[in-house]
This record gives sequence, C-alpha cells and structure tokens, in this order.
Amino acid sequence: MLSEDVKEKMAEYLVDRVEELNATILEEIGNTLRYMGTLTPSQAYKIIQDLKYGGSYQKIIKKLAEVSKLNEKEIYKIFEEIAKDDQNFAKQFYKFREIDFIPYNRNKELRDQVKAIAKITADQYVNLMKTSAFMTIEKGVKVYTPISKIYQKTLDKAVLEIEQGKESYQQAINKAMQELAESGIQTVDYASGYHKRLDSAVRMNVLDGMRDLSNTLQQQFGEEYKADGVEISVHEHPAPDHADIQGHQYSNEEYEKLNDSLERPISTMNCYHYIFSIVLGVSKPEYSQKQLDEINKKNTDGFNFEGKHYTLYEGTQLQRQIETKIRKLKDKHIGAVAVGDIDEAGNCQRKIRQLSSKYNQLAKASGLSTKYDRTLVKGYKEIKNMI
Repeated sequence: MLSEDVKEKMAEYLVDRVEELNATILEEIGNTLRYMGTLTPSQAYKIIQDLKYGGSYQKIIKKLAEVSKLNEKEIYKIFEEIAKDDQNFAKQFYKFREIDFIPYNRNKELRDQVKAIAKITADQYVNLMKTSAFMTIEKGVKVYTPISKIYQKTLDKAVLEIEQGKESYQQAINKAMQELAESGIQTVDYASGYHKRLDSAVRMNVLDGMRDLSNTLQQQFGEEYKADGVEISVHEHPAPDHADIQGHQYSNEEYEKLNDSLERPISTMNCYHYIFSIVLGVSKPEYSQKQLDEINKKNTDGFNFEGKHYTLYEGTQLQRQIETKIRKLKDKHIGAVAVGDIDEAGNCQRKIRQLSSKYNQLAKASGLSTKYDRTLVKGYKEIKNMI
C-alpha cells in the first residue's frame, strides 16, 4: 500500500503551486507599489488605470487561473493512483472468493466512479480558490478582500499616500506589505466568518479527499467479495486516541461499535488513518502486536527538547508549527524585498535562520524525519551578507 509519506507528498505537490501563487502576488504588488513611489499623483493615477486592465494585475489573474486548472487536473491523477493501489490490495480477496477481478485499466465502471469521486474534491478545491482573499485591518476590524480586488485596493491606498506626501509613503507601503504577507492567501466562508490559510486548506482538502476515496472504494470492494472485517492502517506517530487501535483487525460489527465510541472517528477530523476491508483469517495484519507495541512505546517515550518532554506525536505537531512560521517569514521577506524594506527583509532573514536551526535541532533530538519541502517558498532568495 502507498505509505503515508507518499500520499502527503502527492498533496504537497499541489500545495506548492498555491504557495507559489501567494509569493507571485506579494512580489507583483510590492514591485508596483515601489515603482509608484517615484511618481507624481497624476502619473500614479494614469498608471493605476492602465494596471486595472493589463500588466501585473493580468499576470496575477492568469496565475490564479493557471494554478486552479493545473491542480484540478492533478487531483484526478492522484485519485487514480490511490484507486489502483486500493484495488491491488483487494485482489487477494477476490481470488479467495473466486470472484472475477477486472484490472483498473479495463474496469470502466470503476474508472468512472473514481472520476466522479475525484470531481467532488476538485469542486471543493475550486470553491476554496474562488473564496480566496487577503486579510487586512481597517479601523481595528479584520477585513477580507478577494484576490481580484486586493491588488486594486492596495494600489488605491498607495495613490492616497502619494497625495498626502511622499515622506510617509515608504512607511505606508512597508506596513501594507507586512500585513499582506502576514495574512497570506486565505480561504474565507463569508457566511460563518471561518477562515484558514489557503495552502493549509488545500492540503487538508486533498488529503481528506484521498481518505474518502480510499475508504469508499474499500467498502465497495468489501461488499463485492463479502468482507467480514476491517484493518486499520498504521502510522508511526499516532495521536493518543488512536494509538491502541491502529494496525488491528476487527469484525465489521466490532469496528462499527468501536468507531461509534470514538470522539474522533477514524478518517475524520484530520485523522490520517485509512480502513481496509478484509476477509478475516485470509490475510495477516500488516504489523504484528510486537511491532505495534514498539511503535507505541517509542512514541510515548518521546524525547526532551529545550527543557520539555514531548511524545513523538507532539514533536510532529511542533514541527508543523515551525514549518508554518518559516513559510510565513519567507512570504514577508519576499514582500519586503519587493517594496525595498531592507530592514524588514533582514529581520525576516535572521528569524528564518533561527527557526531553521531550531527545526534541525528538533529533528536531531527527536529522530523525526525533516520535511524541508514544507518550508520551501518559491521566490524566496536569501540576500547575502545580511545578518
């Protein structure tokens, strides 16, 4: 079966494009703001009108459409890989029951079903992109402005600053870029007010979709070969509520009762576990009880870091926090460089180095694998000789 790391990397491939879009927008807005600082108010008005219908604004809109289109196509490809992997696991049970097994490439009904399920996730992804926005603070209130309008809004504010006097213009654009970079592209439910960074939302959207697809197909396959039980997948650093049940096989009735008793049912609420439909007694569990006990002991024993004890699960949560902070700082650095805010760029660079060092020290102390791809931001370039 595809490992958890492989599935995460599949999702991360799509997230990278969203992060690149975020960096592109910050850079384009920053470059334009910096240029406008050299203009008179009348020149700025003319430039801003031109930019509404072409130039950098069109580049941003084109990039947004490109990312949406490419990621939608990739979702279908990823889901096909998941489906093939699930069907390959199920093949042993079709053989045991002496039921015809139709390979994926010749199984049109299954391919159509996978496309239909993938479309649900793809549609959800498109909706996330459509509701993407930047957060700014206006008179102490959080305001979410769509990508299509943030460019216009930021430039209008810049023109106003020019009218009021160039002395404060650099400070104004520095503050504007820091605010945009701190926000990053977010997806917003305007009805409820719920918001989340778009890169995190896309990652969750795709990983949830992958689990939903796998569990749906496993249930369907199980009905076809009359599965009488399930096996719960295993990952190395489980959350406490799932540590003692992962890797075990249960009858259908046992599993249903168990899952109903959990506050966080399997494969829900950011749970990384998958369910595999089995015929009890036909296949041995992928992990022995001894191996599962070793995983749990290693997880609980954990490690000490900066004067505090962590389980390995808690260590992975700390890793995710540091990775997010590094990406945010790189966003800020890109924006600061674009508007010529060298002091802020230097400040970000120092913090990035400090957090990167902490990230490596954490990996060394814990033995956890690093995921440097989660700290990468396309467009970030460290400025040499800057402390």
